[in-house]
Amino acid sequence: MFNPRPGQLEVSEYTHGRMGITAVPGSGKTHTLSFLAAKLIASDLLEDDQEILVVTLVNSAANNFTARISEFLKTYGLIPGIGYRVRTLHGLAYDIVREQPHLAGLDNQFSIADERASNDILALTAANWMRLNNEILTSYSPDEILPSDIKKYWGQLIQSIASSYIRLAKDSQLTPTDLKELINNSKVNYDLLNMGNHIYTEYQRSLQDRGAVDFNDLIRLAYSILINNPDFLSRLQSRWPIILEDEAQDSSRIQEKMLALLSSRQNNWVRVGDPNQAIFETFTTADPDLLRDFVRRTDVHAVNLPHSGRSTKSIIDLANFLILWTKNEHPVKQLRHALDKPLIIPTPKDDPQPNPYNKPDDIFFFNRALKPQEEIETVARSAKKWIRANPGKTAAILVPRNYRGSKIVEELARLNTPCVELLSTSKATRDAASVLRDILRFFASPNVRRNLLNAFNSIAAILYDNDEYKDGLIHIRQQLNKETRPEKIFTQPDGVNYLLNMSDFNEIEKTIINTIFMIFISWQRSILLPIDEMIITIGSDIFHNPSDLALSHKIAMVLKKSLDYYPEWQLPDFCEELDAITQNKYRMYGFSEEDTGFDPDLHKGKIVVSTMHKAKGLEWDRVYLMSVNNYNFPSALEIDSYYSEKWFVRDQRNLEAETLERLSSLANGEITDVQLSINNATQKARIDYCAERLRLLYVGITRAREELIFTWNTGRKNDCVEALPLQKLREYWDNNYDRQQ
Repeated sequence: MFNPRPGQLEVSEYTHGRMGITAVPGSGKTHTLSFLAAKLIASDLLEDDQEILVVTLVNSAANNFTARISEFLKTYGLIPGIGYRVRTLHGLAYDIVREQPHLAGLDNQFSIADERASNDILALTAANWMRLNNEILTSYSPDEILPSDIKKYWGQLIQSIASSYIRLAKDSQLTPTDLKELINNSKVNYDLLNMGNHIYTEYQRSLQDRGAVDFNDLIRLAYSILINNPDFLSRLQSRWPIILEDEAQDSSRIQEKMLALLSSRQNNWVRVGDPNQAIFETFTTADPDLLRDFVRRTDVHAVNLPHSGRSTKSIIDLANFLILWTKNEHPVKQLRHALDKPLIIPTPKDDPQPNPYNKPDDIFFFNRALKPQEEIETVARSAKKWIRANPGKTAAILVPRNYRGSKIVEELARLNTPCVELLSTSKATRDAASVLRDILRFFASPNVRRNLLNAFNSIAAILYDNDEYKDGLIHIRQQLNKETRPEKIFTQPDGVNYLLNMSDFNEIEKTIINTIFMIFISWQRSILLPIDEMIITIGSDIFHNPSDLALSHKIAMVLKKSLDYYPEWQLPDFCEELDAITQNKYRMYGFSEEDTGFDPDLHKGKIVVSTMHKAKGLEWDRVYLMSVNNYNFPSALEIDSYYSEKWFVRDQRNLEAETLERLSSLANGEITDVQLSINNATQKARIDYCAERLRLLYVGITRAREELIFTWNTGRKNDCVEALPLQKLREYWDNNYDRQQ
């Protein structure tokens, strides 16, 4: 049975009106909201055809709510599944549009373009724009760089700008036609604003041709249906007299407006979240100030859930110090709003979830500048040692970006340490892509000896992964390394004899050479095939594990899509695309382990490797926070650099921020000086990013139950230093805890 703490008790006594709840990490907000839903269902507040509407952010949270509400209903002697509906925000919008598609101008058979499909369309439209507008890109590039030489980097940036432009435009309920009129009326010529609207126009046309809408359309169309059809809105308001909203810090303005409209008749709306954990602004139109403003309203009953039994007192103290230092002492005053109270309070002594006991060395700051690879090796060795000594415990290594995580996974594999990945792609995917890349590189440039060696090594590692072949493979490699014309060996019919005559090979070595030679010769014909068929042919010859074969087929489909966007691509371009997969640079949908409903306690004795973003909502006994330097966690100081300010754009300009600033001005009816807007946009983007990274660090700290370790590195160019917040945390720890680190 639920034994609520004081704040939880206050929430559970809710019956009507508006309530805003600020819940610290580990405060049991999901449990509390689930209990409230069950209690309201069991009361006499609902009529037979009415439901409590519970809205959350992701599917895993929706499943969690459904399960918990069902369990609570059983304690009331009620049948689960009746009297409530649990939906994600996009799921709710889909329900509304699906019920009345004609009100949104859609066919009954409309489809939804998922994120991968949307990205495919966007990449194609962005590539088409680039082909026709190279002179515009030249104007933004340093004099010594030609955009045509770095087409791929510009393509990624243009796609990112266009994606953000479309997302903000839809959140502002502006169509391409609306924006074209606003741009023309503003009489301000800004190339990237015109670019964004051109790509937006073509993107929407592509969706319409497919009879599809994207996820951002769902919210926009649902709100439009509600505001323009009072009778339909009234029916939904009657159906859902009480709305409970989870993770409200991640809502956007149009999402807030949709829920406000649905709750406007009875004004029964409970919103729970934690603005200190708002870490998705960079990727979405979420705005944590919306929840802060809601909680401060005079017609809203504000409640704090400050008690948490997740972490030791020392970890809680560290998280609280980060809040107080940021709020009161951060040297950049614009960042003092990034974190705010309430502070975390340990649970009372008689609480059913007592805090773990402090240990002598439960927090450790690795106070030494490490090279990037040195940091990886240091953390991996430490994690291996600890998990072997604590097989019944959970541990996680949290990284700022996917690529860093993939390198940690490789090092753990080298140390024979079991791990679980919560990254964009799995190690199996990266390994398969690496093999295919090495083979394609040889056929792209067979006269390069390094390409020959890499292709041979990749194939031999799969076909001859046994100690009995070790010496023979070394001997063959030595001979290949001497060859000045490598293309003669595996691309010409007499190449095998040429190689066999190079040295006195034994029978095992001759078998290896003949086998790999025959494979290469058979692949010669596949060069003439479309790229997807070539990859499938190669994969069928070297992969025998069903999962590896499936991966090669998926990779083939990805490259086929790339060819649709870039029909001029040749083998070297596909090699670069495979290299991006091996480096974990972007998400490969359907490749990685699903983190929906991920439970760390099901992976005891293994190291979980995750980005800090994906770790939100999860917890482990020991947590490593890696790469906490001033690049990954800048503080808006002169020494800091920023991921969004690309090296191939002149004057450290943030072109995405500039474009969105101009779009926001148009949407708000503001006409401002272009140059002033450009300068302000880059500076504002820095502040917003630094604020989000402070919150990301807070999220990372509060994932730890018992032990927490910080490390940082000097970066690729050896020009990074310890992040300022980490330095302050370390100084606080050294000054307030009497222990030797």
